[in-house]
Amino acid sequence: MRYLLPFLLSALSLPAAAEEIRHRFLAKDESRAQVHYVDQVEPAKDWTIKLPAKGRDLQLIGRGRLLVSMPDGYREYQLADQKLVRELHGFRGTESARRLPDGRTILARNIDHGVTLQELSPDNQPLRKAVFPGFATRVVRVTPQDTIFFGSGPNLLEVNLQGETLHNFTLPSGSWVYMALRRPDGHLLVAGGYNPSLFELDVEGRVVRTLGGKQSPDAAKLGFHFFGCLQVLRNGHTIVANWTGHGANDSTKGAQVLELDADGKVVWSWHDAQRAGSIHGVIVLDDLDPTLLNDDRSSVLGPVR
Repeated sequence: MRYLLPFLLSALSLPAAAEEIRHRFLAKDESRAQVHYVDQVEPAKDWTIKLPAKGRDLQLIGRGRLLVSMPDGYREYQLADQKLVRELHGFRGTESARRLPDGRTILARNIDHGVTLQELSPDNQPLRKAVFPGFATRVVRVTPQDTIFFGSGPNLLEVNLQGETLHNFTLPSGSWVYMALRRPDGHLLVAGGYNPSLFELDVEGRVVRTLGGKQSPDAAKLGFHFFGCLQVLRNGHTIVANWTGHGANDSTKGAQVLELDADGKVVWSWHDAQRAGSIHGVIVLDDLDPTLLNDDRSSVLGPVR
């Protein structure tokens, strides 16, 4: 017993093992044109929607519906049974679709050698249109100031629907701006695309912090390639899609979804190359209410009441 007692006391003093991170999330599968629901708590609830084309953007728009951008408009699916309940066609070149709290929709389109932002009424009637020649974009986000962020190569533009460019910031060489959010302190969080990093920019557009990147300890192990859509969680962590190529099997090249803590360390990742192709959009559902419109204009994705 005298030999066992020190061991027992030592065991009692050990810190508890960290709880394994498990998420419920939606993943936009670009290379195989699908949307996946992944439930790491109850895997039997997983499902997949096969899309007719490779749309990019996802948004929870309330009433249990998911908005998915399509190359000529958008589709709305019911999450409960994955049924198509609404669709819009006739807007070629659509890359991104964002539903606003009052029911309007913003489409970002790459057409005629430029970016067109098309505003639609709740019944899909065309309203304002703003054109920005010489650019090409992927996904857009609306800011707390009701302006719009879009990226084009290394450029991050903040514009409005009057056609004005308010800011045009430039990221480090090799970046392809995929998505940006404005934090409450005015700083910006930007996914750098082929420069697989999350950049924090100050109000003047200067890079003040970089998370991830090809030089990080996790880069080679997890196959950092292209950082796409991002989501800020309530705990300050950031979810980011790590897209690895247009091919159906390019998903073998690296982890498909990553979670970075406030210091940039990868604390969770998801990789299922058999089930899914390359992922460029993701929504972690853990504490979200799909019956409400969810938006990330305050940087943290959450409900708009």
